[in-house]
Amino acid sequence: MTDLLEFVGGLLDGLGLVALAIMIGGIGYTLTILRIRCGGLPYQNRLGALALSFTFYGALALGGVRFLQLLLKPLALADATSFWALERFIRTHVFQLNAVSLGLICLLAVQLERARRSPARRGIWLGILLTLAAFLVNEAGLSHASSRLADGTVLMVGTIVHVLGATIWAGGIVHLLLSWHALKKHEDAATSVWPQLVARFSPLGIVSMMLVVSGGSYLAWQYVGAWHGLLGTGYGNMLLVKIGLFIGIMGLAALNLFAGRRWVRTGSTSSMTTAVPIYIQVEIVLAIAMLFSASTLTSFPPAVDVLEAAATPQEVWTMFSPKLPHLAGPEQVMIEAPELTDLRTGTVGRKPDMSWDRFNHNASGVIVLILAGLALLDWSGRVTWARHWPMLFVAFSLLIIVFANPDHWPLGPASFWESFQSTEVVQHWLAGGVVFGLGWFEWWARRCQAASSHVRFVFPILCIAGGIILLTHSHSINELKTEFLVQSTHVAMGWLGVLAGCGRWMELQLPPPQARMAGLFSIIAIMLVGWILLFYINPELPEPVGSASIEG
Repeated sequence: MTDLLEFVGGLLDGLGLVALAIMIGGIGYTLTILRIRCGGLPYQNRLGALALSFTFYGALALGGVRFLQLLLKPLALADATSFWALERFIRTHVFQLNAVSLGLICLLAVQLERARRSPARRGIWLGILLTLAAFLVNEAGLSHASSRLADGTVLMVGTIVHVLGATIWAGGIVHLLLSWHALKKHEDAATSVWPQLVARFSPLGIVSMMLVVSGGSYLAWQYVGAWHGLLGTGYGNMLLVKIGLFIGIMGLAALNLFAGRRWVRTGSTSSMTTAVPIYIQVEIVLAIAMLFSASTLTSFPPAVDVLEAAATPQEVWTMFSPKLPHLAGPEQVMIEAPELTDLRTGTVGRKPDMSWDRFNHNASGVIVLILAGLALLDWSGRVTWARHWPMLFVAFSLLIIVFANPDHWPLGPASFWESFQSTEVVQHWLAGGVVFGLGWFEWWARRCQAASSHVRFVFPILCIAGGIILLTHSHSINELKTEFLVQSTHVAMGWLGVLAGCGRWMELQLPPPQARMAGLFSIIAIMLVGWILLFYINPELPEPVGSASIEG
């Protein structure tokens, strides 16, 4: 049960960061883009009311998440220690800082409601900014910076700068997209007001990204410590994912910047009302994935603290390098058997056991590579029957649900409820359900050619959701290095899943030249997932009986 509570807690951490971005980004968007106190922008009152309402709801959501987190922490502690420790938890530094944050969030919600009713009052906005500053300082006390013996204050400042930049930008683009949905109903507003908002947002986005890069670079330098810490630890692994997502975000932001400058020079609004909203949608998806990655990052110890246990580049490469896949069912391995320990020498005994892990992953890789190949044939337009490739996802989902955890329900002795209490099993069930939905809805959309139906968007949405689940995927941490090596493959597949979903999303909405490129990008991402699965090994398992060690 503790593992399940930790998994739920991780999801709440991600949702909390999204809500925080909506709140802080809404404040920045209202003041600097809509310039609610200055006036002069058509539809300003309507857009301001919309932005402030969503900002207010973001504050409420953040408060609700923080309240649930305060409830879950003592529950997890009670489940792990078999006694209720609420009184002790209340006296901890973590509870006290979270309680202060919750109080400041409630105060911000009240102030935002007042600002929604009287947006031009200077005193209200001054109070909001002061409360927000106090909240960010208090939040820095919950970060890794507060536990450092050296340079703690500077690290806290770097954390505040990094978080402020990320949330202003990530939340700001959400509010920018909301403004587009409000304006596109009015043709004159879509061609006059919308380009102004995009052009105004570019400087804010540049400043926000500078804050993200400056604060993040300093934190990475302090927390990673060495190049092999970046490549060979869980902290460094998630940091690389954030960097990869951030590069994609900067590329899309650059396209929006060029569109804004083109409008300023020529007055052309063609790309402003067609491509730019799609790019912003994908930016938001990448931002959400990055925020969930950031929430996962905080659960790992800084890489600099575990460098002695970091995996080497060769060990990491072993997880992804080509090798003969294992497709012959379960393999017999030797596992530790404490009951067979030699009492004279203390050597832990071993006994044979069966493992399905490598077979499950490698067989899944075969299926994914085949369906990706069929998808490529379908993309070429030359093989009509290849449009049925999504049905292979259905077979893939059954493989995940049935064989991913053979010791649990439905094959193993563990009952459904016992299996439900295992975080890893639940995550595999969720992944199987997502994969089933991928196949069924995409096949239906392609078979019926539902070009105007919302069904066609199920595939990219589930790809993105599945990718985020994998980014937050956790195993029980017994051995840091082997845990990281397994995690590195899941995180890479999660990152590729998000990219595949974004590619398909753009393929469905962009004009033909860009749509074709986006579709090919999505297929390549799926192929890379198949590659990782096909050559996967589990370093947590001892060497197979009668064979050489998998780690050489």
